[in-house]
Amino acid sequence: MKMAHSMQGIYSPLPQSLSDSDSEKEISMDPICTSYNSKNTNKSENSYRQNGNRIGLDEDTVKIKRGASKMSTARKLTFICSIILCFLPVLIFLWVLPCSELNTCPIKISNWEYQQEGIELKGPINLASGAYKTNYNLVIMYKGSINSDKTLKHGIISLMGLTGNVAWDFEQDSVPIEMDCSIIDANQDGHLDCLVVDLKGLKAIESVSGQTLWHAHSQEEANRVTSLMHPIAITDLDNDGVVELLCVLNSVMYFLIISGRTGVALANIPIKHCGTIKDIYKPEKNAHSFTYSCGNATDKPVVYKIDFDELAKVFRDSRYDMLIEQIAFQPSSTISVANRKLTVTNEPNCPKCHSQLALFDENGKLMKPWKYDNAYIMNPRPFSFQSSYGNKSRLRGHLNGFIVKIWLWTEHYRKLRPTQRINKRSVFGYELKNFTYYSTDIIENVMLITFNDSDVQIINASSTEIHQICKSVNGSEPDCQPSVENQKDSLLVEDLEHDSSRELVSYSSSYVQKGEDWNLMSSLTVFRLEEELPKMYGSKNA
Repeated sequence: MKMAHSMQGIYSPLPQSLSDSDSEKEISMDPICTSYNSKNTNKSENSYRQNGNRIGLDEDTVKIKRGASKMSTARKLTFICSIILCFLPVLIFLWVLPCSELNTCPIKISNWEYQQEGIELKGPINLASGAYKTNYNLVIMYKGSINSDKTLKHGIISLMGLTGNVAWDFEQDSVPIEMDCSIIDANQDGHLDCLVVDLKGLKAIESVSGQTLWHAHSQEEANRVTSLMHPIAITDLDNDGVVELLCVLNSVMYFLIISGRTGVALANIPIKHCGTIKDIYKPEKNAHSFTYSCGNATDKPVVYKIDFDELAKVFRDSRYDMLIEQIAFQPSSTISVANRKLTVTNEPNCPKCHSQLALFDENGKLMKPWKYDNAYIMNPRPFSFQSSYGNKSRLRGHLNGFIVKIWLWTEHYRKLRPTQRINKRSVFGYELKNFTYYSTDIIENVMLITFNDSDVQIINASSTEIHQICKSVNGSEPDCQPSVENQKDSLLVEDLEHDSSRELVSYSSSYVQKGEDWNLMSSLTVFRLEEELPKMYGSKNA
């Protein structure tokens, strides 16, 4: 009985008062489309296609009205916002997050050091464009070890200013003599290229990749033009969009005009009034003339000036008599910054040489002199920091100054024993019987002179031991490495990352003894001068 009662709760029979016909009338639905086309009644009402087959429908099929419901304004706005949010991460990752330098977020230059064995860095430190626009690269010439038997032991190296990594290394068999990466864009790619002079002539090197663009050559392209000196940029004379170069032909006293785009020699200009061209002085930007000095070993140099317009006239007509003006010009050894001047005097015949340094105020009054025996003062570099409140506070108002590098010889020409060697290859005294090797010891000091309106600060930034190896042939004047001539432009103060701060770049070379072997080692350091200088003030007062 319980089971029967429970089953009744689950299923209840229809009341017999409702007939099948009545129920059909109640659940029947009126046609949805009142104006229906009867031509297709048999096909559309009673059949439809499925997989290409027509299937019949029975009379009980119910037509359902289908239509698009309208969205409210709020729902439309929400829908549009959802679409935007879908694309927003893509836009952020494509255009907002990527950084322009080294695929990382922007970082500041840190203090770094680069070392390489077997070379002596030499000459001025050049700034050049690199693969990344936010930082400069550092381009420096180098000379191989005096006893290296490597064929391509000299060359030019480019280091990335941000990290010190090698961008490119251009090796060659001749020692580079001059280099300038600031005067010409030979291939018109928006980057200034490097001009390099060596015993084989003049060549242009692409500053980003280190590839050779051209060598200076004759019109017939049969021979390279050698014995060139002191290239400077002049005006565009052949209208090819690139300025031309003016060089001195050392073997015969001519000015040689070279195409800046191709390296082809365009014209020779004889200098009849000049026995020997000693130097061409690099013109200022947008200058309309250049100066050069003439003389011989005994005469005092005479300085002349030539307008670029005169060069253009003789370029178009070789018979034209060019106007040349003699001027009173004396190259100065005075370096100025703000209201202070620094003068340098070096005597020849190092290591038995003497040097003087003098600081003057704006009125020419001597503020402080320095005198050194057995010393040589490298070319000082001035610097200036931005006159901001933060800098004035951190640097105590010392926003200007000079950086000076000094070599002090402590021991002269100590003859090396025959068992000592350079680079594990050549034994001193046994490589050739007429060769004699000596060593000298040098202390390299770097000094900072900073000042404000009323005070001068002297900071000894660093002191380094330099071991110099000298080679004498049959008792002649020794040829030393590293040499003063190669090292005198080993300082640079510049903004390497375009952030208005200043970095100090310095290089040095020295032989390092390991057992009985002497290995030539060079190092280049980048020092955040503006950031580190306040620490030097603190350590000085400690």
